[in-house]
Amino acid sequence: MSKVLELRRKRAEINAKIQAIAAIEQADGQLNAEQLTEFDQLSAEFKQLGEQLGRLEQAEQMAASTATQVASFGNKSAAVHVKEEAKQYAGAKVARFAMAVAAGKGDMQIAAQFARNEIRDADVAMAIETSSGSGGALVPINIQEEVIELLRARTVVRKLGAQEIPLPNGNMSMPKMASGAVSSYVGEGNDVLATGAEIGDVKLAAKTMITLVPMSNQLIGYAGPKVERIILGDILASMQVREDKAFLRDDGTSDTPIGFKKRAADASRTLPWSGTASLATVDAYLDQLMLMVIQSDSLLIRPGWAMSPRTFVYLQGLRDGNGNKVYPEMAKGTLKGYPFYHSTTIPVNLGTGTNESEIYFADWNDVVIGEMDNMTMDFSREATYLDAGGVMVSAYARNQSLIRVVANHDVGFRHATGLALGTAVTW
Repeated sequence: MSKVLELRRKRAEINAKIQAIAAIEQADGQLNAEQLTEFDQLSAEFKQLGEQLGRLEQAEQMAASTATQVASFGNKSAAVHVKEEAKQYAGAKVARFAMAVAAGKGDMQIAAQFARNEIRDADVAMAIETSSGSGGALVPINIQEEVIELLRARTVVRKLGAQEIPLPNGNMSMPKMASGAVSSYVGEGNDVLATGAEIGDVKLAAKTMITLVPMSNQLIGYAGPKVERIILGDILASMQVREDKAFLRDDGTSDTPIGFKKRAADASRTLPWSGTASLATVDAYLDQLMLMVIQSDSLLIRPGWAMSPRTFVYLQGLRDGNGNKVYPEMAKGTLKGYPFYHSTTIPVNLGTGTNESEIYFADWNDVVIGEMDNMTMDFSREATYLDAGGVMVSAYARNQSLIRVVANHDVGFRHATGLALGTAVTW
């Protein structure tokens, strides 16, 4: 990092401290003696750094103005090395945004310069410049949409066809039909009974999901597609796992969304498995789950299955007495004519025997995911986090830094009677 960039970073840090003291005086009306002394010291340091920075910037300008052309050798001109613009691909700007924020170490001005000069992505640099001062870099809508588009190909609920809608203010109420309107025939001179649909509301209230991505300090400051893909993969993998768990199994406690399982249980739309697993009993059980949804008058616009990998492997390998696969269509991604996906977020250790799982079937067109457009990215070298084993880890002790991605969303179900949840599944 050049001396100019280092001084700019230090000056930005001092300015943040000065603003914090000023905020205290504005709130309390006055500062104590210690705070006044600290304010004077910080002001002097800020002024000194400004003067030093001005001299270095002036020296750089003088050096540039007196630069001379490199002499040619024979009939050959001096080589000119030009770093080409970064290539674009799905998710590139997401990864570059995170890399630049990390390289800036919290200073958005340095982050923007890194994006422009090292990564060579002017769009990302401009996005960071316009978001600086927002308390963490506010991810522009077009880049946030890249994240959602990539999650759509990974998250089970999104892949199965859940509708995505904006949450402009973090809250929204959508009408849902709790029971249908009734039509009838009537003879001449007879009165028709006026009947109407029973209407309810699906209320969406944004829940905050924080994704922490540990990053080796040795990678900070490096640009290139290899580093980009590592960071992008880590961000998406963490968000995908947590979204699947929230949309399918969270129950609304601890500020989480209310997922499929809770809504189905509240609407008495569960069907526990019982008996011995065989071709006939398993096939009949799947038919019962389908029938639950069909008989609910669901429109079946985007019906589909979600299951654990264990259940997927069992069903895919199920064979009849002649050795033929019972569900050969699973090789093409469908089960009994409807698409399916499997996810490790659907557990296989439920129940008293710790060997039970779940199967989800629904018209996913009735599932809505509300998204706010205020995703932010931030950076820390001192934070701690829980690793995969639930152990508290110090990023500083491991020579790591943390990229924090904050997103806000909620999930709702417009036709709860159109849900079918298979429970106590042992295969």
